[in-house]
Amino acid sequence: MMEHQDKIEFMLRWAHKHKAHLTLEGECGIGRECVGILVNDIYPDYEWHDGDYNRADDNGEIWTPPDAYHKHPCVAVLGRGVDAEDQLYQWVKWFNKNGFTIETGDNPKEEWEKLGVVGILLGKNRYARMVRKGVEPITQLKKSDGRVIEL
Repeated sequence: MMEHQDKIEFMLRWAHKHKAHLTLEGECGIGRECVGILVNDIYPDYEWHDGDYNRADDNGEIWTPPDAYHKHPCVAVLGRGVDAEDQLYQWVKWFNKNGFTIETGDNPKEEWEKLGVVGILLGKNRYARMVRKGVEPITQLKKSDGRVIEL
């Protein structure tokens, strides 16, 4: 059985593999405490839509934990502490098992006008997305004390 610290280490390793960061003291929305995965101060979207609100990703059905941030489909769990961190662990483990990675980039320049200066200053001209790509999952966590934890 994994100890809580082992779960944190796994999430750190997964985030590092995907050029992201684990935050255990984040905020989403308007000051809502959360834990999550961050890329350039953006919680990656796990689904996204086109201009007509049709789903535009090919990720299929996404499992989400009970306290996933519900006002935007991004990788953040509301709350802080062991319960929120455990929910995030279960989610990151699911993304890992299902071959997800994180892609980042700039939104099309023609959309920047709609954002205005404030939107650009808030980073809305960039995106971070969870993408199902069949990436090789992490299957073991090797500890400094020699233990190997199978995931």
